[in-house]
Amino acid sequence: MLDFVRKHSRSWMVKVVLWLIIVVFVAWGGYSYTARHQFEMAQVGGITITDSEFNTAYSNAVENYRRQLGPAFSEELIRKLDVKKQTLENLIINALVLQAAQNMGLAASPDEVRQTIVQQFGGRFDPGSYEMFLRQNRMSPEMFESKIAHQITIRKIGSIILDRAVLSEDEILTDYHFNRDKISLAYVPVDPKPLEDQVKVDDASIRSFYDGNQNKYMEPEKREVSYVIIDAEELGKDIPVSDSEVKSYYDEHPDKYKHEKEVHARHILISLKPSGATEQDIEASRAEAQKILEEAKKGKDFAELAKKYSQDPGSAKQGGDLGWFDAKKMVPEFSEAAFSLQKGQISDVVKTSYGFHIIKVEDVREARTTPFEEVKGEIAKQLRTEAVQDIAYKKARDLRDMAFARKDIVKAAQEMKLGNTGTKWIDASENQPDAWPFNPQIKNKLFELHQGEISETFELPGRFMVAQVKTIKAPAPIPFEQVKDKVDKDYRAEQAKTLAQKKAADILKTAVEKKSLTDAAKQFNLTVRHSEPFSRQEPDKDLMLLRGESLNEVFNLDESKPFTNAPLELGSRFIVCQLVGHTAAGAPTPEERAEIYKRLLQEKQATVWLAWVNELKKNTKIEKFKDV
Repeated sequence: MLDFVRKHSRSWMVKVVLWLIIVVFVAWGGYSYTARHQFEMAQVGGITITDSEFNTAYSNAVENYRRQLGPAFSEELIRKLDVKKQTLENLIINALVLQAAQNMGLAASPDEVRQTIVQQFGGRFDPGSYEMFLRQNRMSPEMFESKIAHQITIRKIGSIILDRAVLSEDEILTDYHFNRDKISLAYVPVDPKPLEDQVKVDDASIRSFYDGNQNKYMEPEKREVSYVIIDAEELGKDIPVSDSEVKSYYDEHPDKYKHEKEVHARHILISLKPSGATEQDIEASRAEAQKILEEAKKGKDFAELAKKYSQDPGSAKQGGDLGWFDAKKMVPEFSEAAFSLQKGQISDVVKTSYGFHIIKVEDVREARTTPFEEVKGEIAKQLRTEAVQDIAYKKARDLRDMAFARKDIVKAAQEMKLGNTGTKWIDASENQPDAWPFNPQIKNKLFELHQGEISETFELPGRFMVAQVKTIKAPAPIPFEQVKDKVDKDYRAEQAKTLAQKKAADILKTAVEKKSLTDAAKQFNLTVRHSEPFSRQEPDKDLMLLRGESLNEVFNLDESKPFTNAPLELGSRFIVCQLVGHTAAGAPTPEERAEIYKRLLQEKQATVWLAWVNELKKNTKIEKFKDV
């Protein structure tokens, strides 16, 4: 069923707190270093931040950027954003907040931790499922419960600090007009591209441009990496799993094989506003639902009625089909009605917090326990997989320890009689051909190591890998002759941009003197364009690239100052613009006011939070042992 019909939701306050804190928790999953390899990155009061924690948090942050940015992601962007510094700062803030919470008596209690874990397992705690979860994520109970305790503690202190933020009506109105007041502009664009033919080019010019912009024409840093792959299947191919082990597992995890009663249902929803619905609104929606119910009970096709009337955008197009679900998946009122019906029956009108529902049960699956014979093969396969993974990991850990002792991973592999070794040159680019077994995440970590350093244990599908950086080849300039054509093109583009900026400045000067952009454009044989009235919130489609200070400058224009101080950049072009008109927005609607209030409150909460964190920094001894 659609998310909004499900009962599992998170409060907005929790989301805001987590966003404000910007905590980078160590990921669940993967193996961590043994204690003797956890070197210190920083000390925050009484909390140590280790290299291992930093490296994992940094990898998580890079992966988050990769998912959010999609095709726009690049390693260069990660460097520009200084994600390493950002990551360490976030870990320091996390440590500061946890210590402050403990000092304020807000640390999570064991009962709170237990309750949260039970909730994460659907409200019914099964030791067998918990054990399996920990094994799959390679965590001890202490590690997992510590992370849960940290999350609870941060939410607690976050709600207290954020309550200090207060918002006035004047702030709401100021923001409303700032974003919704509209202006109209007359403007003349100046494109550098046609001016490239006017650029005079000679070998001396482009050679000088090459020398002055060496960073644009560099071979990236490359690294020679030796690696050893431990194949789990190869090591564990002869590991037997006995019938008694399989049966013991089945008997010890009864809840895993119990299936709650399920129904396959369709519904028609006549929705209500989340808040502010009047009695008249409620009765009108109820009457509409009742009318549809009467049509359904007369035998009209339920799926067609759902397509026609249902206001559930997720299921209406599928004829209201919600698929199979158990009673815990839906809000109580919905589940109570659905599970009281037999196959083919239609409910009366059912009210929930989302509106009025009409439910038809298509089929019913009674509660059952899967017989041992049906799952014994699946259990045997799982037990064997876990066993061979453990063997492979232990072998990889031993290899890593041996490599540290010998200071050479190849020698260590030879001593341990391990095959599957190799050496490869890698660079930091996303599209390096034949980069296997180094995916982008692994390459990121390898580029953090010094020459000769041994990596952490990397987990690949069905395998583990340990690597060593053998050689580092620093970035080097590409010889001029190899990039001469590109340098020529870049030089022309830069010079044309300078010409375009000068031309735009001449147009602006003339427009100011004549007090008319139209008259200035005629003098330069150019055409004036006119925008539609637009606001910051609803920009003109042709001026959408106006941002930051340029956008502020045009919205600060008035009758006494209708021209900007200088031409503005609009993507690759420059524009000269003149204010034509200004229209103030009317009063905000209740919905607009609520949206502004929520956003401004979050911004003010962020300010309050950061001020509090900065105060913690002043009063806490923070030592950074390494540069990032």
